Amino acid sequence: MDTGEPRHIGPYEVLGRLGVGGQGTVYLGQSEAGRVAIKVIHAQGAADPRARRRFADEVSIASRVPRAYTAMIIDAAIDRDQPYIVSEYVEGPSLQKLVDNHGPLSGPALERLATYTATALAAIHGVGVVHRDLKPANVIIGPDGPRVVDFGVARALEATAVITTPVGTPGYLAPEQVVGADAEVGFPADVHAWAATMYFAATGRMPFAGSNVAVIINRVLNETPDVAVISEPLRSLIADCLAKDPARRPTTMELLGRLVGHQSENVQATVPRTRILSAVVGTLKETTTLGSGPAADIVIHGEGIAPAHATVRKVSAGYRLHDHSSGLGTFIDGSPVLYATLRPGDRFTIGTAVLRLTEAGALERVRLGRMPAARWWLLLLLAAAVALLVYVAVTG
Repeated sequence: MDTGEPRHIGPYEVLGRLGVGGQGTVYLGQSEAGRVAIKVIHAQGAADPRARRRFADEVSIASRVPRAYTAMIIDAAIDRDQPYIVSEYVEGPSLQKLVDNHGPLSGPALERLATYTATALAAIHGVGVVHRDLKPANVIIGPDGPRVVDFGVARALEATAVITTPVGTPGYLAPEQVVGADAEVGFPADVHAWAATMYFAATGRMPFAGSNVAVIINRVLNETPDVAVISEPLRSLIADCLAKDPARRPTTMELLGRLVGHQSENVQATVPRTRILSAVVGTLKETTTLGSGPAADIVIHGEGIAPAHATVRKVSAGYRLHDHSSGLGTFIDGSPVLYATLRPGDRFTIGTAVLRLTEAGALERVRLGRMPAARWWLLLLLAAAVALLVYVAVTG
């Protein structure tokens, strides 16, 4: 570790520096529960008491975001000279490094990235948080899929009187973020940043590049990136999300709906009504212990449609359920899911199979109880008696 770096931040041992950005410095830390990422806010962003109050509010709200989609916020300290925020450490390269080192993404890999990150954005917006700095460096390609990080900080820093330039990376900011401090910045700005991030993933280029910030801001306000090199269905979606007028961009849920191929607001209404054949569960038998392998793959074959397909994977935070059927093959409490974090005792339905995660970290079929034959006879007798009474009453 470089000379001058802290050895401890609060109760966390510092193992090394992960990176430095416009908002703060990120360190790899060690806690009793494992490795964590610690973001220490730059002194200039922590000097204003208003920023501290807003920082505390934003962190509190951001902590409610489902951890399956993001790096979960674990801890925060607001009253230090330099506040810090502690989140789950996701091991893996950023999207920025991945594309820089290996080139742009295309085909299914690009479409999966788009769907994962849009789902994360929907989860973040679902608790009322605007990310404000979504960019390739804030998408981490973890072992269990992409995670969106660094949300809940940018808005707090915008409250400071010291910072006079827009908080965020200029090439990924929406027009309304660069026109002035009085402009309203909401969920549409994140949709624009999502499209700019996908543009980079598909092309290896920033959508708005330039030799200095002034040139970049001028292009954000006045130019439109050429999306012709991106294949459909992402091409038209990215173009719509890069609209200069926030009102013309899709909402987060419209974005997610278009990615999974459904425009309806009621996702359940789009579930195909078709007969499901007998279940064939991939690597699962009657019971599969997830702790002995990286994942359990579940396939329920259908008739006339692609099979329902989901994976349950053991990750550091627990167990992660991932539906591979466009969010329409796997259900929890009757609602379709793309991703979910499972806890022992949780049940989910895929096709006609009901599965449960046990306390021992195993997936098992839930056998729905059948009514004993004696009860069927009692019900038949009761029905016959009621019918006889009705007959007697009618005929007098």
